Amino acid sequence: MSFHDRSSELSRINALAAGATMSVSPWTWQVLTLAQELHAVTGGRFECGVGARLVRWGMLPDHGHVTPDSGSMTDLVLLANHGVQALRPVCLDLGGLAKGFAVDKAVEALTASGIMRGVVNAGGDLRVLGDAPQPIHVRDGSERRQPRYLGELAGGAMATSASYPAGQANPTGMDGVLVNPFSQRPIHGDTRYTVLAPTCAVADGLTKALAVEGHLAPDCLARYSALALVA
Repeated sequence: MSFHDRSSELSRINALAAGATMSVSPWTWQVLTLAQELHAVTGGRFECGVGARLVRWGMLPDHGHVTPDSGSMTDLVLLANHGVQALRPVCLDLGGLAKGFAVDKAVEALTASGIMRGVVNAGGDLRVLGDAPQPIHVRDGSERRQPRYLGELAGGAMATSASYPAGQANPTGMDGVLVNPFSQRPIHGDTRYTVLAPTCAVADGLTKALAVEGHLAPDCLARYSALALVA
């Protein structure tokens, strides 16, 4: 699911011609399925089809997949037996979802090994396994070095995404810029968007949708038993 790897399944999807199909692994299929679901539930605020924009901004490598009409998440059709079809060329970036999914898979591996309690922390994406409450923090937007205590979390996940002031889109050299899928512009403002949810993949994806307008519809949050915080 790496955009950076030319041979990844995601890169192969992004290289598909209009109407072409391919098969993907079950895990990639699960992430794409959740991506389309979140796109629909959030009214398009969660959108993986921003890869072309990030390539043009120099935030992602150019593998030659960017076209003037690169489509959105809705231009990818999920077929039976883990097949996918591009209705038109797409340039998807799964960076807003795949790390949370990886955290969930790590928790599944712990559970399968008989581990009853633990924490998987992937930096911005965290999940607590078991009923022992763990303190959770998020960096304060007004003072980057001072984490803000949010409370305790047990048997659930949290994810945080951040926007940055204009002219400072990528200060760490590691995190990608947040994109407003409607305006196709960067989301600026020294703000942290945090979502707590039962799974990390859902929390991860909803932070990107939350960043678009600073809020999510109550029915969207209720659907996933999620809470949102903007700070």
